[in-house]
Amino acid sequence: MIRFLKKATLAIFICSLAVLQGCFLINGPTEFADEKSSPELNYLPIGIPFLLGGHGSSVPITPKLSITAAHVARYDYSEVVAYHPYCDVAIIQSSNIDKRLPMLGRVYQNQTLDVFGFGLTGKVITSSGKYYLDVNFLDSKLFQRCPASITDAAIQSGMSGGGVFNDSGELVGVISGMSGSGFKLLNQPSLGNKRTTVFVSTLYIQEWLQQAVNSYHGYDVVLYSESSAAETLATNPPQR
Repeated sequence: MIRFLKKATLAIFICSLAVLQGCFLINGPTEFADEKSSPELNYLPIGIPFLLGGHGSSVPITPKLSITAAHVARYDYSEVVAYHPYCDVAIIQSSNIDKRLPMLGRVYQNQTLDVFGFGLTGKVITSSGKYYLDVNFLDSKLFQRCPASITDAAIQSGMSGGGVFNDSGELVGVISGMSGSGFKLLNQPSLGNKRTTVFVSTLYIQEWLQQAVNSYHGYDVVLYSESSAAETLATNPPQR
């Protein structure tokens, strides 16, 4: 993952993504997930039937909390614990006692990742793609101050708030929006992606997420894998 927290260089990009404020329609082929081996998610019915495909998705991160997209949480019936101040992410209360909880990790440029969320049929669907880079969208309120991570993995309506996972099965992002086409950076050639799916990196929101979860539970909760936490600490040592 591009390091946002120390000497980050983020590509600035201008374009118009028709659905950056939510996941509508379909931007590529997906398939039904294997219920036995895929990450467990929660289905979130939306209060406005025709918005976001009528539902959203969330990912369990503790026995009592899940993470989802903020634009889903605003219309879902769940109790919101915290909204990120800049990113399209929220923490909601959820009963996850019997669910498998993923560790949170990171992904690097050009690595393969998998996205999971609830499709229009109400079943979990998935697709694979490549992680490209992180950008700021100058024409989007959601991503002017929060880096948008780009992949060409396909999604469809209802997958907003679902999870992005690396090849170790670690949660590396929360699905936010999509476009049916690729894009060009300013003064640079096209990345070569046929579609654009946007997610918020769990690495970028690590400090906020850890503090919010610890505050809710009243004790320190281990969310990130040891390798991810160790690398983050090595590249961003605490200030003395």
